[in-house]
Amino acid sequence: MKLIINQSDTFTENEIIINCSCMDERLQQLISQIRQFSFTLEGELDGRQYRIPLEQLYYMETVDGKTFLYDKENAYLCRQTLTALEERLRHMTFVRISKSCILNTTYLKCVAPYFNHRLKAQLVSGEELIISRNYIETLKNKLNNQEVSL
Repeated sequence: MKLIINQSDTFTENEIIINCSCMDERLQQLISQIRQFSFTLEGELDGRQYRIPLEQLYYMETVDGKTFLYDKENAYLCRQTLTALEERLRHMTFVRISKSCILNTTYLKCVAPYFNHRLKAQLVSGEELIISRNYIETLKNKLNNQEVSL
């Protein structure tokens, strides 16, 4: 594979062009990650509205009927439902791991067996999330070509 990067102050926006002889799963996954960089989600913190870049989000969770977006340091209140977020992000590195949680697999360090046929996900931040048994197969399919130990 050849990688060419052209940087100039004359460019008004970033542009990525991919020339390939065959579109395989790894290339599709790379394209999915690149697309993520153009998305943001709106979240509220301390009465202020923020646009959080998708690639900075570790996971999303519903607690007491409210949806929160978690990055490295903050939990933002989000007005969208988890179901709406799941649909919007299904072709990216996000995957539903329980009824109340969507995980960004980019930040997944490893998974291990856990009580009652569930798995425990450890994030690179050290946080741990529980993967419900109903979502294990979905996670496996998402990670099929990623370097995460399952």
